[in-house]
Amino acid sequence: MTAKIITVFNQKGGVGKTTTTCQLAGTLGYRGYDVLVADIDPQETTSSWLSNASEQLPFPGTLWTGHKYAHGGGVARELGKLSDKYDLIIVDCAPSVDNSSTWSSLLVSDLAIIPTKLSPADTTALPAALELAKKAQDECGRVYPVRVLATAFRKTRADEKMMLEQITTNSRYPMFKVLPIQLGDRVAFTRSMLMGATAHNMPKPGEAAAELDILADEVCALLGIPASKE
Repeated sequence: MTAKIITVFNQKGGVGKTTTTCQLAGTLGYRGYDVLVADIDPQETTSSWLSNASEQLPFPGTLWTGHKYAHGGGVARELGKLSDKYDLIIVDCAPSVDNSSTWSSLLVSDLAIIPTKLSPADTTALPAALELAKKAQDECGRVYPVRVLATAFRKTRADEKMMLEQITTNSRYPMFKVLPIQLGDRVAFTRSMLMGATAHNMPKPGEAAAELDILADEVCALLGIPASKE
């Protein structure tokens, strides 16, 4: 398998999986990488996002809808078939650790990202996601990076800063770390969805684009690839 596969998953919905998938895929696409965006969530939110792109502002990536291959390891097989056609495959999973497509994607991943908002209702889902990643590594016999990404982060909120510190110092899975960059609660992220684009395409993207660039740098470093293909 030649493409690097990034699985974006969590037990809970509404934590920023699709935002992370689309914003990261677009950012890496603008850096010259040939990116496949794999939507294996039956809700097809990523597919909806990319369908909003226009001829004047096309999304720098290719969409593949694969939730119909959910059973019997079908997602892993299909990703294997597609892997020699792309540099990167970023997979948006269904909000469930019991979903067979998520498991299938994790078995062939090179990196797993677990987005979460910083509230007790959201972070209580993290242990199940981390445990699934560990089981997938044990099953496939490979140790690949697993990272938690804080989303919709409001650095002025003391409770969110405290929660970020708590999940950063969680010692149950010390090898699964929290990314040093957080995606803020920014209008540019939500508005770009309506255009089928990324925050880079918004007027005055400012900190939103800066956060995405740092995230992309971190991802490239974890995958051992250049920050830009061009």
